[in-house]
Amino acid sequence: MKSGDKGIVFNIQRYSIHDGPGIRTIVFLKGCPLRCKWCSNPESQELMPELSYMKKSCTQCCTCVQVCPKNAITPIEDGIKIDRNKCDRCFKCVESCASGALKIEGKEMTVDEVVEEVMKDELFYKRSGGGVTLSGGEVLVQYSFAAAILEAIKEKGINTAIETTGYASWKHFQQVLEYTDYVLYDLKHTDEEKHLEGTGVGLSLILNNLYRAAESGKDLIVRIPLIPEYNMDENNILNLIEILKNIKQDEVHILPFHLLGSQKYEYLGRKYELRNLKPPADNEVES
Repeated sequence: MKSGDKGIVFNIQRYSIHDGPGIRTIVFLKGCPLRCKWCSNPESQELMPELSYMKKSCTQCCTCVQVCPKNAITPIEDGIKIDRNKCDRCFKCVESCASGALKIEGKEMTVDEVVEEVMKDELFYKRSGGGVTLSGGEVLVQYSFAAAILEAIKEKGINTAIETTGYASWKHFQQVLEYTDYVLYDLKHTDEEKHLEGTGVGLSLILNNLYRAAESGKDLIVRIPLIPEYNMDENNILNLIEILKNIKQDEVHILPFHLLGSQKYEYLGRKYELRNLKPPADNEVES
């Protein structure tokens, strides 16, 4: 991939201190093969840009109804209703929305555009030992785009990191890993059936790639989302400990379940299945 080639980015977050060493900028790439029930960034799942609607910002001017060429938007008592089966994502409604209630999630960017944006904080990276982290979605979905971004950043002497589930062919993983200094590797569950139930995909590919990544010599940290009623049982915890021993990892990052992204599902016209699930108590996380 050349520096002018393009990929889909849905957010660039500056001044992060939790996604790798030092002060970092996080580039969120769109597209993910997993469908984790607790996902806090549902706008990351589909590869292509999509429409979101924030009802509380809607002024009910109905300009969007008038401009939609597919008649996919109809006015209702407290806003609008979007027929997403009719919507062809022309986004004319977004262009007409003065209130900002309608928004495009994701945009096309070139490698050069991404690099130009993240290098605005070069001074912070160098002073703090930080750098740039690619996240998702799943970074490996856009593996060629991701590798090109990381290569360009490394050429400028900046530390690179990825957040990944490892759910991709090892060939594609290697292309990205070549330009990666630091790997944050998510492991959701240790049981094949439970992993499939919670994420929509199997476990074997993820585990195989975890062992390979651990042998690559890259700095690697395993991250575990802590989900009540899913992966907090003793048997799963013991299996996790065994896996960490096998890959010689004595550090793990725990990511407790939260409800902060639940509203986003409504914006995208989707249902959030875990709305009534309570986050784990502090003592459960600590134990």
